[in-house]
Amino acid sequence: MLVSVCMIVRDEECNIERALQSIPDSYEKIVVDTGSKDATVEIANRNGAVVKYFDWIQDYSAARNYSMSFASGQYILILDADEVLADHTEQQIREFVEVFPGKAGTVSVENWIKDEWHTHRSIRLFPNDVSTFYYQGKVHETLCQQGKDVLFENTGVTIYHYGYEEELYQNGGKAQRYLDLYQQCLLENPDDGYMLYQLGKLYFSIGEKERALDALERCLAVNEQNNLYYPVMLVMLGYILKDIGQSKLAEELLEPFTNVYMDYPDIFFLLGLLAMDTGRIREIEAYFSQAIKIGETKKYSSVKGVGSFKAAYNLGVYYEVTGNREMAIKHYRQSAQHEFHPAIERLQNLKKP
Repeated sequence: MLVSVCMIVRDEECNIERALQSIPDSYEKIVVDTGSKDATVEIANRNGAVVKYFDWIQDYSAARNYSMSFASGQYILILDADEVLADHTEQQIREFVEVFPGKAGTVSVENWIKDEWHTHRSIRLFPNDVSTFYYQGKVHETLCQQGKDVLFENTGVTIYHYGYEEELYQNGGKAQRYLDLYQQCLLENPDDGYMLYQLGKLYFSIGEKERALDALERCLAVNEQNNLYYPVMLVMLGYILKDIGQSKLAEELLEPFTNVYMDYPDIFFLLGLLAMDTGRIREIEAYFSQAIKIGETKKYSSVKGVGSFKAAYNLGVYYEVTGNREMAIKHYRQSAQHEFHPAIERLQNLKKP
């Protein structure tokens, strides 16, 4: 079974070789360049890619659909230049296609942001039928199936995304390209909540907290609580408020939503951190315990560990500070099972005579 990996790129000489070398040898590699001025095309050619060119028209879906038009495989897998396929991808896709023939599939995208893995699901694998599967939307393009939402199953594949590494994001000009597109979209529709969220996320990723705060507060006012981006936006806004010394305000923002997003561990984890800041000692245990009870989520974009080892570690800290050594050791051990080094260090210190 041939899989065609389709990529659209521009000025990605720092990333593209890593991405291409993660692709199984049996897969077709299609790279559409939208105007690179560095060695991106040379590197793509050197790594066995079929290289095509597309004049940039400020439309990611148009470029994405163009790349798919050159695919000869039975299935198309979408990958960006700043991403890497995890091991066992080939086997996982083969098994997925056997079980779910003709179906689209999601992957787990793990984003490296500010020294943490943030996880979300994305539809990246689908049959090569451009009359049925195609992209819409100029920015943050959305895959459609005959103009409707795509029916999908989970492939089990993991993709690691390094595109939010601040230095590479800024130096490569990618942040400015997205910023220009977001602002153009918001000129056309100032109340586009998802676009305001993406704008805030971009500013947050490059360290511009005040601008991120402004965008996310505008997004908050749109009040699209039924959309999956909304609770993620709330948590991001809460972290920004915490970072600028407004932990009490962050608590007031998030607490009403604990009854709305009862299955989202990140809200409860952050409320635990905020309770530490504001001195609400009795709330610390409850919030971190609830995060563990919920567990890791695949429904929302989430920071890895908030429903498991990070929450357990913070409970360990709470119990240690309040003098409950036995419970502290229990939770540090629970966290250390995930090789979380702060927990391992605390365990070692507690075992010292």
